[in-house]
Amino acid sequence: MMRKIRHNRQLFDMPDDSPVEVKTEFDSIMDAIVHINNLAMAEGLSALRQGCQAINYLAQRQGITYDQAMMLALLVEECSGSNRQDLSDLAKTLHCTNVEVMLYKPAVDELVQQGLIRESRWHDASISYTLPADLMDSIAADKPYERPSCVCKDGLEFFAQVFRITHERHNQDMSTKLVLSELQRLVDANPHLEYVKALVQLELSPEDRMMVMHMCRHLVLGHVRDIPMNHLQFLIDDEMQECVFARMMAEGEHALITSGLVAPTCDNGMDSRDSFRLTDSAIHRLLGDFKVNERRISEVIASSDIIAKPLFFSDDVQRQIDNLSDLVDEQHFVEICERLKEKGLRQGFACLFYGAPGTGKTETALQLARATGRDIMRVDFARLKSKWVGDSEKNVKAVFDTYRSVCAQSERVPILLFNEADAIIGKRTEHIEHAVDKMENSLQNIILQEMESLEGIMIATTNLEQNMDGAFERRFIYKVRFEKPGPEERCHIWRSMLPQLSDHEALALAAQYDFSGGQIENIARKCNIDSVLYGDQVITPARIGTYCADETLQRSAARLGFV
Repeated sequence: MMRKIRHNRQLFDMPDDSPVEVKTEFDSIMDAIVHINNLAMAEGLSALRQGCQAINYLAQRQGITYDQAMMLALLVEECSGSNRQDLSDLAKTLHCTNVEVMLYKPAVDELVQQGLIRESRWHDASISYTLPADLMDSIAADKPYERPSCVCKDGLEFFAQVFRITHERHNQDMSTKLVLSELQRLVDANPHLEYVKALVQLELSPEDRMMVMHMCRHLVLGHVRDIPMNHLQFLIDDEMQECVFARMMAEGEHALITSGLVAPTCDNGMDSRDSFRLTDSAIHRLLGDFKVNERRISEVIASSDIIAKPLFFSDDVQRQIDNLSDLVDEQHFVEICERLKEKGLRQGFACLFYGAPGTGKTETALQLARATGRDIMRVDFARLKSKWVGDSEKNVKAVFDTYRSVCAQSERVPILLFNEADAIIGKRTEHIEHAVDKMENSLQNIILQEMESLEGIMIATTNLEQNMDGAFERRFIYKVRFEKPGPEERCHIWRSMLPQLSDHEALALAAQYDFSGGQIENIARKCNIDSVLYGDQVITPARIGTYCADETLQRSAARLGFV
């Protein structure tokens, strides 16, 4: 009978009755590992249990226990060359039963936690092991293996580490359990990063945090927002848990969706069950410091950044504005919301400012925000619509997702401002013939649903109220009509914008020109520009009169006939 024995990484056949040299001193970690494996193949597990000097040497050099050192040496031999091995392979080497080897499973688990070996779990519940790529380099250099530091200097380096971990899972080099452990270690090592601070505040389960980090990594490093389900499922190695995750995500019942962090992608107005994305509110909260190649369809303006401006209205309009100001006053707003909640009524307030251009609709919304200490989230309608199918619907949903996120992070509920919302709140098309009509109706339906469940303050402005859909009109609890100012209001506006005017001059201008506040502001801006360029002395009544004449477009009469 012959048996195998190793020397300098080569296998030799030796008679079964030939003695195995038992060394007591070792030149290196590699020398000890070779001796442990030779002894294991020659004498089996019983020889290693008796107290092996090579194992003691390896344990002391690596700073691990005796059992851990024994299993490490055996796995280094079995897994070298990028081979995956399980514990049954060690049983063959040790000439023992699988059950006997399983007694050392706790020692192997601890090696996994310390990063000395990698654990992979397969769908059939089997577990195999591999080596970290740089472990053999440490052994060859006769140095104890030290896990690479996961402290990151910035967010990009952090997400590069996330990619490394999830990529190893994708290659089946890590079990889900180990992925969760590695991601937790990464988070714990980087409390200084703004992303990590925001992530920890979400208080997610380890599994949900893994999914969010994976989706953030795709967005930051690859500018990929829509993630197919199979690009999420691979992170879960338990087949039953994977199926439960996929079902809950598809049915919208998963905590990631109900919390507003993740949403299905939108295909032609319909939610997809096969692809998901981080919501804009999640991106706003987690990735504010990153450029993620997303069109910015809204901006949040701090109340402290809004410049105070006097506004002048008719008595009726002023009464309505004062009423709104009282409503959004913080103390009144909280009391009113509590009262409505007690009575089972909706707590959101949607307001419509409508009327001719330049009558102060947008500025009134800004001044309400400034006076009541509320930030204002202004939506850019030019960027809301997209040429790509389904993206416009996603953008509309993203606006309200972001608003809810801003509300959650603000001491006072901010104001959501849909400025110049004519195209959005117009009458819906009854007989749809074109894809554009279908998209418009889809956008309007989403906004109507969001207004129905609104918890906050929304203001929409429009110049074309006569074209408004009845469903929108019913959802606006306050509707304020802004009219062109009368002579008295125009006089106040002239004096506020050009204080150098006398009362007589202001009255004359107000009487002669039927201007809106916006038109008077245009003239005031021209005067201020000229003051800077040529001095205050050039701002005479005659120059102001010239600007007034220029403010109204001169349209020539149409001429008919042939040339």
